[in-house]
Amino acid sequence: MSDLIAKEYKSFEQIKHTDDTGGEFWFARELAPVLGYSKWENFQKVIDRAMLACRNSGFNIANQFPGVRKLIEHGKGGKREVTDYKLSRYAYYLIVQNGDPRKTIIATG
Repeated sequence: MSDLIAKEYKSFEQIKHTDDTGGEFWFARELAPVLGYSKWENFQKVIDRAMLACRNSGFNIANQFPGVRKLIEHGKGGKREVTDYKLSRYAYYLIVQNGDPRKTIIATG
């Protein structure tokens, strides 16, 4: 079990970003596969539940889950714009709390 925790923690830290002020954040589209979600639509449902929990706990959703637009490549080199989120550590915590407990990494979290 501790090997799983160490491996997943390393994956989590590898996708961490820092902004100009030194604040840390994670992009939701990079976090989804680390947490075992292969379909964005399924992960978006978890994000929605986490946002509701955030609001219910008195935090500002826009501060914890700021939305961003990104260009991603698909198919034969085409690009399209998609929604992503710059997640705070608290947002990540809420996502793990609201994720699918059948996924080992979610249950461990």
